[in-house]
Amino acid sequence: MLLKKTKLAGIISLVLCTTAVASTTAIVVDSSGAHDFGPYVSAMDTSSAATGTMTSATYTQKYAQQFSYDIGAPWTYNEYCVSDSDVCKMFWNGSKTDNSDGLFVWRRNILNTYGDYNGSYESETTSSVNTIEVSPASLPLSRKITALDGAVEVGYGTSAGKIVRRGYYGTTSLLPEFTENGGFSSAYDAADINVTKSGTSTTFNNKLIVGQASVQWSNADDTGRFNRCFNSAANDSRTDYDQLYNCPGFDLQASFWDETGITASYLTGKTNWLSTGSYATFIANAYAINTSGFAVGFSTQQIYQSTSGGRARATIFKPTVESADVLSYMMTEITKPKTDAGGDYNEIIRDTVAIDITDKVYVSASSSFATADGTDSDSQAFIVVGNRTYNQLQNRSYATEFFTYDVKTQETRYPFKTNPIKGASSQVSKINNDGIVVGWRDDRGETSPTAQGSPRFQSAFIYDYKTKKSAYLDDLYCKGMDDSDVKYRFSNAISISDPDANGNVVVVSNAFDYKNIDNYKNRLGSTPVVLTMTISADELANLSTTSQCPINTEENYSRSGGSMNWFILLPTMLLLFRRFKR
Repeated sequence: MLLKKTKLAGIISLVLCTTAVASTTAIVVDSSGAHDFGPYVSAMDTSSAATGTMTSATYTQKYAQQFSYDIGAPWTYNEYCVSDSDVCKMFWNGSKTDNSDGLFVWRRNILNTYGDYNGSYESETTSSVNTIEVSPASLPLSRKITALDGAVEVGYGTSAGKIVRRGYYGTTSLLPEFTENGGFSSAYDAADINVTKSGTSTTFNNKLIVGQASVQWSNADDTGRFNRCFNSAANDSRTDYDQLYNCPGFDLQASFWDETGITASYLTGKTNWLSTGSYATFIANAYAINTSGFAVGFSTQQIYQSTSGGRARATIFKPTVESADVLSYMMTEITKPKTDAGGDYNEIIRDTVAIDITDKVYVSASSSFATADGTDSDSQAFIVVGNRTYNQLQNRSYATEFFTYDVKTQETRYPFKTNPIKGASSQVSKINNDGIVVGWRDDRGETSPTAQGSPRFQSAFIYDYKTKKSAYLDDLYCKGMDDSDVKYRFSNAISISDPDANGNVVVVSNAFDYKNIDNYKNRLGSTPVVLTMTISADELANLSTTSQCPINTEENYSRSGGSMNWFILLPTMLLLFRRFKR
C-alpha cells in the first residue's frame, strides 16, 4: 500500500507499506480556526484516471452542518428528528460555547445571507482543489464545487451582492430566468454532448451544464417564504429549525446551460413538475448528465397539504434532438423505488432521488460496459443509481436504501435489501462507466435501533453492478496489515473513476484518521480526512463480503459513549435527516 499524508499547506510525508492492499492517499485538514470543520470531498475529475493524477475538490466549513444539507434540495433536511431527544438537542445546540458545531448557528447564518439582521453573512465554505485554496470568482463568496469538468470547476456560491445562490461553470455565472432578489441557481454536472436524432443524421454537439434555476417565488407566492428563509429574525427554535422549511424561497426547475451561462433552458418545461398544488415548494433538479444527453435527478410531488408537504421523486430527463442546436426533453418518473413499497407507498416511502447515470451501457455480467449507440433512443441500457428513504420503520430504523435502474428494461435492483443487518441503511453517490458503484452503508456489526436511539456508524462501500459483489473500503484498506498500522476508517465514498488501461479504479472518500490503535478501536480522538484509494482489477474481481480486516473482525461493537465531534462530523444523509414538528 502506498500511503501519502498531505496537509492543506502541502505534502508532509510519503510512507511505503505492504503491497498486499489498496493504495491510499490522505489529505488532512490543518484547522487554524476555532470553528473550521472538514475537509469534506465534494468532487473528483475522473477524466484524469489514465494519467494517475486524480484531481479532487474538498471544502472546509465555518459551521458544522451536515455535508449533504442543500437548501436547494429540501429532501436533504425536511424530515423530523428520529433519534433520541438528547441527541436531537445536541445536534441543534452543539457542544461548544459558540455553538459552531450545532445546526442553530448555521441556520442563523442563512438568515443573514440576504438581510442585515444580527450582523452580516459569513462565508460558510472554503473550497480547495488538490489542497490549493480556490480564490472565489467575482460572484461567489461562499462556494461549493460539485463537479470537476477537467480543469473547470462546476458548482454554486453565495454572493456579497445579495444573491443567495448562483451556479457557475468556471468563472461563468449561470443565470436563471427569474432574477427577483437575485434569483437562485445551482450547477451539479457538465458533459460534452454528442448525440444524433434516432433514425436521422441530425446531430447535437455541445457542452451542457445541468442543475436547477428559479422560475418564480415559492409556489407562485410573493416574497413571504423567501424572507422567512433569508431575511427574518433568528429565533432559537429547534422544533421547526427556525422555519428552514421555507427555504429556498423560490420554486426551482431542473435546468441546463451552455458554456455562455445565458438564461437557463428547462429540462421539464417552465412549470412542469411531477405534480403541483397550493402548499408545497416545488423543486426539480438534475444531478448528472451523460454524454448522450440523458439527465437524472428529482422532481417534486405534493403529497401533503403543508409547506413542507412536497416529496422528491426520482426522475430521468430523456432528450430528443430537434436540430443541430436544440435538444428538447421529456421528464419521466422512475416509479419502482416508490411503488415497490406497496399500495400505500406515499406513507411508506418519503423521498426517491436519482443521483447518477452511466455514459456507457450494460451488456452482461461477464463483459465490460459498451459504448452507447450515439443516438437519443431510450432503448439503451444506461444504468441509473439513486436512493430512497423510508417514512416507516425498517428493522427499527428509518432506513435509506440505494437502488439501480436500467433505462432500457426498467429493471430496478436494491442490492443490500436482502442483507438488512449489515446494510439496513445504504446510500449511493456515484457509478462509473463500468458499473462500479460507491457510497456508504451501516458499518459491519451496527444493529442498534436508530429510531429514538443514536445514529449508526457508516462505512464506505464499493459495489459491482455486473457481478453483484460488494465490499467495505475498510476491508480493502487494512487487508494484510498489522493492527498497529491501521489508522483510517472510510465513512462516505463520494466518487469513483473509470477503469484505467490496467483495469484499476480510484475512489475518493471522506474518512477519519485515528492517532493510535486504541483510539481506532474506541472510535475516539479522530481527525476528518479525505482519502483516495486505488483498487486494482484483481481486487475488483475478488470482492469479498466477509471482513478481510482482522482488527475489525475482532472488534467489540458495543458503544462506549458518543462524542459531539463524531456526531456532527460524521456526514450521513439518512441519520441526520429532519422533519419539522409543528
